[in-house]
Amino acid sequence: MKTTTFLKSLLLLLIGSSALFAADRPNILWITSEDNSPDYLGCYGDPHGKTPTIDGLAAKGILYKHAYANGAVCGPARTVLITGMYPPTFGGEHMRSQAALPSHVKIYPQYLKDAGYYVTNNSKQDYNIDQNTPGWDESSRNAHWKNRPKGKPFFAIFNTNLTHESSLHPSRNTLKPGIPLDQVRVPAYLPDTETVRDRIASYYTRIQEMDSFVAKQLKDLENAGLAEDTIVFYYSDHGGIMPRSKRFVYDSGTHVPLIVRFPKKWAHLSPHKPGTQTDERVGFVDFAPTLLSLIGADIPVHMQGRAFLGEKTSPAPKYAHTFRARADERIDFKRGVTDGRYNYIRNYLAYLPTGQHVNYLWDNPATGEWEALFKQGKTTAAQSAFFLPAPIEELFDLEADPDEVNNLANDPKHREVLLRMRKANRDHLLKTRDTGFIPEALLVEWSRGSGKTPYDIARDDVQYPLAEVMDAAEALLDRGEKALPKLTRLLGDKNPVVQYWALINCMVLKTEDERATRRIQALTRSPIASTRIAAAEHLARLGKKDPRPVLNEVLLNNSNVMARLQAINALDHVSEAYPYDQSVFKKSAAIWPSDAKSLTSAGWMGRYKAYDVRVMEFLESK
Repeated sequence: MKTTTFLKSLLLLLIGSSALFAADRPNILWITSEDNSPDYLGCYGDPHGKTPTIDGLAAKGILYKHAYANGAVCGPARTVLITGMYPPTFGGEHMRSQAALPSHVKIYPQYLKDAGYYVTNNSKQDYNIDQNTPGWDESSRNAHWKNRPKGKPFFAIFNTNLTHESSLHPSRNTLKPGIPLDQVRVPAYLPDTETVRDRIASYYTRIQEMDSFVAKQLKDLENAGLAEDTIVFYYSDHGGIMPRSKRFVYDSGTHVPLIVRFPKKWAHLSPHKPGTQTDERVGFVDFAPTLLSLIGADIPVHMQGRAFLGEKTSPAPKYAHTFRARADERIDFKRGVTDGRYNYIRNYLAYLPTGQHVNYLWDNPATGEWEALFKQGKTTAAQSAFFLPAPIEELFDLEADPDEVNNLANDPKHREVLLRMRKANRDHLLKTRDTGFIPEALLVEWSRGSGKTPYDIARDDVQYPLAEVMDAAEALLDRGEKALPKLTRLLGDKNPVVQYWALINCMVLKTEDERATRRIQALTRSPIASTRIAAAEHLARLGKKDPRPVLNEVLLNNSNVMARLQAINALDHVSEAYPYDQSVFKKSAAIWPSDAKSLTSAGWMGRYKAYDVRVMEFLESK
């Protein structure tokens, strides 16, 4: 009996100690907006930015001048945040790809929850992993820190979509300009038209509304008497908003505002004084480790960022790393490196234009107008570049050229910078075991066939010899046509990923070399769908062979939705010479319907239409 009484007393003591410990830790509030760069905000120097609340937050907090969303569109960017990892590490870089996480990885809310926090998200998720991954106490439009049990510290997110890209789509919203059109600054890469000016001016209206949203969250905190117990973050989920910003690894797509305000009680957790600005580089990959550092919890070894606040703060890295992969229905592969002064972009699929047609992007009337002017020959070189095949490398001086229209990659005066940042990119991809070199269709095939996660596949040096793969992918750097003998040899490599990159580089070169062409013709019979598709597209681009038998076979017979997407994209690329067959599209759509059941079985979120069907519909509309 005495033992029972003792155990009860001990339990009560432990509960009391836990409550005391919980009460002696900071609350943390994240206020996030969507799709806006630091432009438009007064505290970041925009003379037209009417953002008194955010400006006031900056005056009392720390303003980060070099904060980056490592991905430039919502799904990939939020996947960085929720995992504390670079999504290419585990195959989660592709938009809404729903990659399987390795068993040892939890999302950061779970670590906060394990540490005794009440964690809520109001309410956007949109991760490239399973949306139901456990972690949140509450994730809904009703989620709120007010719902927490008594005595628990909270971590809460309030997200607004007021500034989302869709605000500029006339079919969804009607906005009045927030500033006079003649006061708008049009970036050098966009045509200076009334439509462009109107869309930019109208966005200021939404920025002002967003500032009011921030004000409400802060007021709620003050009214509850919690302002002096709560660390407040404000940031946007990536850059934006006009074409060539969101989705792209230019500074306009990845550079985000970030402001953090500490109450006096918790000011010791910041290395910066209130009301200061800092040049240190911060990426979304750093946010999860920073949260754990702020609450005094251990940082899991799999997290790839560093804590920039709290007890475990570590020095800022020299570079921030960015990535672009498939964005909605268009396949792409770009990696970026920035030190705040220079931005380096490596375009691995350099036979494609940066500005591939994405239905949602073209809902902004400025995009279609820009494309029409390009086709009419009425755009400058800087404005035309978006619709032309991307260069293999891009390098921009952000101080001298903030719009990033003067590519310095071939400038001898910047050779040292180019090589330095090229090496930083390679080192980072090797260190993180970037899965992006595996075509998405093949990654799906390998995962299904073996039951292994992409994370595990990326760490298998036999299946995925990354250094060799990257040597093949980088064969053209500084060599161009001189690399052709090596590429021809690698077209016969036993590893399908090495072979694939030899083929891609032949496409970039537009090579008609007889020996290489024979090998590429043979690859149209490869058992690997991604290889067959790329080989057929290359020959079609040269006018040597009709690709439709190969591509239509994939569309009609392959259950892998990503293989079908690659095939329909390839057909779009060569459709002027090889017109599409509507009957094949209708058969394919009938066989592989885009209903929720089929999408879920393919590993997609059921509420999204199949991306292969989107490209089919675009081809039908041409």
